[in-house]
Amino acid sequence: MADKVVVPRSFKLLDELEQGEKGQGIPHPHAGFISFGLVDSSDMTLSAWNASIIGPQNTNLGDRIFSLSVITNETYPEKAPRVFFKNKMNMPCVNQTTGEVNVDSLANWNRHTCGIISTLCAIRNEMKISSKRPQPPDGEMY
Repeated sequence: MADKVVVPRSFKLLDELEQGEKGQGIPHPHAGFISFGLVDSSDMTLSAWNASIIGPQNTNLGDRIFSLSVITNETYPEKAPRVFFKNKMNMPCVNQTTGEVNVDSLANWNRHTCGIISTLCAIRNEMKISSKRPQPPDGEMY
């Protein structure tokens, strides 16, 4: 059995940047409801990202746009990115003081199959499950 090729961090991030800029690679049913890109296009470390998620349709979150920060520090992609909601969100995986998402509680991280897109899709899936929970008013921020 052949070993998996380890793609360097910068190559993986450049590929994710291209996908984010072109709106590619986001699977159904999330296509058109998730977007992301670099905070600063001159950031050569590719470590600070903004993301937007439109809430799951046909839920009480479906008409809301949620802003998130994604941090891909030096441990990425060996470890999941750090993700923070900017808008207040009542979900079991979100720290209610800081807005940080416990990404490890959403899925088993695997550098070969996971990335920013899969992380944002997992968050949106969790949003659908959590949509029945009472939510802060639209516009409240961390």
